[in-house]
Amino acid sequence: MRIMILTQNENLYIPTGLAKICNLVEENIVCIVSASPMSTHGGAVKGIFRHVVLFGFKASIIFGCKIIYNKILSLFSVIGDQTTFFSLKQVADAFSIPYYKIKDINSNQFYLLIDNYTPDLLVSLSCPQIVGKKARERFTLGCINVHGSPLPRYRGLMPAFWVLRNAESVTAVTVHELDSKLDDGDILLQQEVLITSDDSWDSLVKKLKLAGALALVNVIRDIKNNTTRKSPNLESEATYYSFPSSKDRKIFLLTGRKFFNSLY
Repeated sequence: MRIMILTQNENLYIPTGLAKICNLVEENIVCIVSASPMSTHGGAVKGIFRHVVLFGFKASIIFGCKIIYNKILSLFSVIGDQTTFFSLKQVADAFSIPYYKIKDINSNQFYLLIDNYTPDLLVSLSCPQIVGKKARERFTLGCINVHGSPLPRYRGLMPAFWVLRNAESVTAVTVHELDSKLDDGDILLQQEVLITSDDSWDSLVKKLKLAGALALVNVIRDIKNNTTRKSPNLESEATYYSFPSSKDRKIFLLTGRKFFNSLY
């Protein structure tokens, strides 16, 4: 089995989970491809502005410090440690996997990468763009994605925020087949993730990214062994959430939740 991993160029939450996949998957990961992290927000400037408004001044400062801290550490090679990473490039280099950045995953640039590496399976990890049919049909074993919610509930953006805003006590990660619609496609695996009283948005995102990576590893093994079991991702039971409004931010804070518990 030849695997292509498709993700987004985000260095705070994705590298650790990506490294876990690279470390545990026994199959050949032929390349890692990342798209712009703000593709779903109308571009980098608009996306950053929306997050600053959502987080507020204090949380935005913490978020900015985390980004700068990771950016500095990402300049150094990871030696003898395959658990702590600060960029996607570090992960790729540590596991000797080719790494590419692209703007549009439904472009000739992406199609050429698929044709050059001839992967059997596409693994999407927080990819911010919908993979079109022309790309999906190139993978003989299909395309899978992990979403940080109990699909079909909480489709859409920032599920960690929404489950905290709605005072849920449990959420989930869901591995599903990619389809033409966002967070659609048959469900291959769903695993619960408990929400504790001291979870912040930041801590819950970290939980979900790690749980999602482990779920993907299990599904990849099932695909290899031809033991996958599908269940419907029912549109009739789906709930969809877009980017939070200022009103949603107020409700989130009134629940006693925080965006960050600490600077680290």
